Amino acid sequence: MKVLRNTFILAASLVLVACGGSSSGSFDRGGAAKMSVSAETTSVPAKGQHFVPNPAMDYTIQVNVEFLGSDNRPVPDGTEVNLSSSSSGRGVVAPIDEPESTGGQATSTTSGGTASFWFVSGSNQGEVTLTASGTAPSGDQSSSRLNLNVIEPSDGAARLSIEGPTEIPANKAGASSFLGSPYVAEYRIRYLGPDGEPGIVRLDEDDRHTAQVTISPTRSAMFSTLMDPEFEFAGFDILWGTGPVLVQGGQGIVFVHAQRDPGTVTLSAAAFDIDEDDDQVYSAEIKIDVIDHTEDFLPAQLDFSVSPDPVYIQGSGGSTSKSLSVDVRDSGGNAVPDPEGDGHSYNNVRLQLEAPANSGARLVGTGADGSVSGTDIRVRTLNGVANFALNSGTETGSHRIIATVDRADNNVDNEMTDPLTAETTIQVGDGRLFSLELVQPSINALMVNRAVTDIGGSEEQIIGDNGVPVPPDPDGTYSLTVTVQGVDQVGHPVLPGTVVSFGKIDSPLSETNPSYFVFSGEDGNPSEGGDLFSVLDSPEGFLDDPNAIDESVETGDTLALFGKSIPGNREHEAARSVADVVDDRTVRVSEPFNPNDQSGNIVDDGYVIPWVIGRARMGVIDESATLGDQGRATVQLTYPIHAVGRPTVVWAQSQRTESGGTKTVADVNSIRLPGVAPLELSVTPSTIPGNVATPVLLCLRDALGAPVNQAAINGSLVSGQGIGSLDGDFMPTTTQNATGTDGLGCVETEVKVENMLAESGNSVVLFSVGEATASLSVVAPEAGMLMVEPSNRNDLSPTPQDVNLTLTLLTSGGEPLSGVQLIGSCDGGNGSLSITDAPGVTDEDGETTATVEMDMSICGDGSGEGFPREGICEFTTASGSPVGTFTANGFDLSESGVSPSPCD
Repeated sequence: MKVLRNTFILAASLVLVACGGSSSGSFDRGGAAKMSVSAETTSVPAKGQHFVPNPAMDYTIQVNVEFLGSDNRPVPDGTEVNLSSSSSGRGVVAPIDEPESTGGQATSTTSGGTASFWFVSGSNQGEVTLTASGTAPSGDQSSSRLNLNVIEPSDGAARLSIEGPTEIPANKAGASSFLGSPYVAEYRIRYLGPDGEPGIVRLDEDDRHTAQVTISPTRSAMFSTLMDPEFEFAGFDILWGTGPVLVQGGQGIVFVHAQRDPGTVTLSAAAFDIDEDDDQVYSAEIKIDVIDHTEDFLPAQLDFSVSPDPVYIQGSGGSTSKSLSVDVRDSGGNAVPDPEGDGHSYNNVRLQLEAPANSGARLVGTGADGSVSGTDIRVRTLNGVANFALNSGTETGSHRIIATVDRADNNVDNEMTDPLTAETTIQVGDGRLFSLELVQPSINALMVNRAVTDIGGSEEQIIGDNGVPVPPDPDGTYSLTVTVQGVDQVGHPVLPGTVVSFGKIDSPLSETNPSYFVFSGEDGNPSEGGDLFSVLDSPEGFLDDPNAIDESVETGDTLALFGKSIPGNREHEAARSVADVVDDRTVRVSEPFNPNDQSGNIVDDGYVIPWVIGRARMGVIDESATLGDQGRATVQLTYPIHAVGRPTVVWAQSQRTESGGTKTVADVNSIRLPGVAPLELSVTPSTIPGNVATPVLLCLRDALGAPVNQAAINGSLVSGQGIGSLDGDFMPTTTQNATGTDGLGCVETEVKVENMLAESGNSVVLFSVGEATASLSVVAPEAGMLMVEPSNRNDLSPTPQDVNLTLTLLTSGGEPLSGVQLIGSCDGGNGSLSITDAPGVTDEDGETTATVEMDMSICGDGSGEGFPREGICEFTTASGSPVGTFTANGFDLSESGVSPSPCD
């Protein structure tokens, strides 16, 4: 058995040698790494010089090195393998993925246990040995050799060669040609003399050193040549199927232009040596696949990407440059090719800037020839993206940027034939304050303050039953986060350093609930550029009334104007201090009002500006703050918890310097002081009887139990039967009074759900404020009664008779139930009894009517069989309770005993 095994190993070794390779003995002993070298052929025609490998030529072959580990499995991917040539004059090697790195030795890495190389023959003929070596992960070193013969070329192929790509995408769109087009490839025709050096080909009939070049079939590709002043038919745009190509210094260049039809074309060249005694035709050819493809390489999608950072004018102190990019993709969503090829670069995106006149703004980018700038520039993409920048000038406003590409050929340096455009607009600001906006966050906006003096006890916060954390020593105040955002005229953040003042008004308020500011209205008229403010009518009057107990406007009070709410009066959004009270309708302020001339002309719309005059009595707000990098500043509004729900006016104000002077910029907001979420709503009692008006107490508190005043409560009947009302108004509606009317955070309201029937089930009234809810259960009354008048009737006629019925619906207490639809059905038994006029909805007396037709009696045979007859009609509500009945009796009228007989 041992002999047979060794015989097998030896046979395997002999097989490998027959393939051209030998190993260091890895195959003749177990447990070691193994390596072998193979090639598609062992005879390679000599070539005059060491050029870059060209798989289409016979002087280039692929060499594969198989490397197995001691376990007879392929070594891990990425294992390095070295390959060396014993004679660089007879041939050089290069890694398969680095064909330009030719030399006497090369290194490549394995994939699936194989490392691949190129071998390119040299000008010297003879045997050359390729030696492969490497180290396996186990540490074993292994090597193998392959002998190649570099032979004399028999057909002149080594003297004439064609080098270039073997694939070109089909030009399915018929795009025009240009240097660098993805549908045009450059090929070099090389000719060597007998000494292996660049040779000279024979003159043609036009006394030009040319090779004859042919491409076929021309439906898939044609070729052109370089310009030649001595030959009018030479040039990049002149396409040939067959024609002469100038060869100088042993080299000629042709450009293969792909056509619409995919397919394989053959590009061939033939030439004679300059030596007239040499009659051999030297020829070469290359196969080129004009491939179909999903990518069309032409622009179909054009999109801008703009950085979010603001840009400002020169001299503002802010950033004066903004980064942008244009993404260019084909119809398949692939990035268009980089605009370059065969050593040529071109531009494929045109950028135009429309900026305010004389602003000096410009675009800056990179084109085919380097950096470019201006209002109309041409740039090139890299991986489908063209990056550029907008450098601002001295003017603010809109800067329109238009990007254009050519769908025909992805080239904007030549004539534009099928333009595709996209545009974006960049706003350039000046960073000066133009507008202020007050905002409050919706979450984490309220802070529960701790006592300022240490009162001892635990330092750990307490978690309430509702999950809301509470400090161990709350001081009875809340602080609300208030943020102001400042922007310039185009909406960019104001540059840092602007100081903003803050203030608030919370008094005096009316005695009503909900309350309102005593001195407020919608008829304010500030004098444009002056210091007087007047109103059409102030019910209270600004001055004190000596004959009444009332409020009056005081020196030092604040006048707040809501100018933004009236179109064209933005500049009248302001806060001013009252200097003195002129009369019941006029005050003088300490700082003039803005001229309200933002349109260029003073606007005086008269008595139209909403206004409030008052003072701060409940809590404090930080006096000022400085706007930061994002044009924002944050302050705290602090107030006692019993002020939750109180109407308050908050204002922020700063200044803007203009050529005509200084103006104030303000934002004035009307709010109600918030509590800690979530709100909690309760109703007492939680159950009331139906059909009876019953007072209930609704109380609203925040998450920490602070009462919330001046809130109207919504009420709706959400399930069950009946008609609900709240303080006499049909639901859904709100309470007539606000919370705080009947105790802190509480209000009493009268609830009635009428027309509830016995056994109909309970109804539910849902009270709500925002997301806070409370349910009130309304219990159905006990069983009532339904009376039918008349309740029975004898049928004494052999013909049908109508009977009019009155139906009365009463509660168990005998009270009429109105607004209830009644229904009915009849069963005549052996007679006929039916409803001809169905009952309706009960009126305020609980009544409705119905009509039945009875035909219960006949003239029989006198035997009395089947008589008397009885028919019954039942009436009820939709719930099936209560039930009222009507009974009809029928007889054999031949036995009636009356005269004259109804049967005569």
